[in-house]
Amino acid sequence: MNMEIVYVDMDGVLVDFPESIDDVHHSIREQCRDWCAHSGRHHSDYEGLFATLPALPGAVEAIDMLLQKYEVYLLSTSPWANMSAWSDKRRWVEEHLQNLPRKHLILSHRKDLLRGAYLIDDRPYNGASEFASHEGQEWLWFG
Repeated sequence: MNMEIVYVDMDGVLVDFPESIDDVHHSIREQCRDWCAHSGRHHSDYEGLFATLPALPGAVEAIDMLLQKYEVYLLSTSPWANMSAWSDKRRWVEEHLQNLPRKHLILSHRKDLLRGAYLIDDRPYNGASEFASHEGQEWLWFG
């Protein structure tokens, strides 16, 4: 039986992404704050940030439930300037989502290029809002 494909965004959907520098994990907050002040860059560009992010409440259980009826892939965008974000996101998946099949993480700045039944995302950027422009596809706004 072929299951429909569901793509699930990470940051803001599964992962508790810090909206402000004050919400950055305490273990790196001051270093991140200093780095941002000196570089003038956003805290999402701070290397190692994504390795410290917790799962949102119920996120792991939600993925386990989706896996019972759908072929689930994580579809996330990583800040281009934060090279560790790519590997940090992969480590996050391995640590938090042991039931997700291997290699079901896709990192892309063009979510509209993928084909599947659903995309669950909290923001319309990086092609998320255009995902539904393809017949039979639906963007489900999370949040």
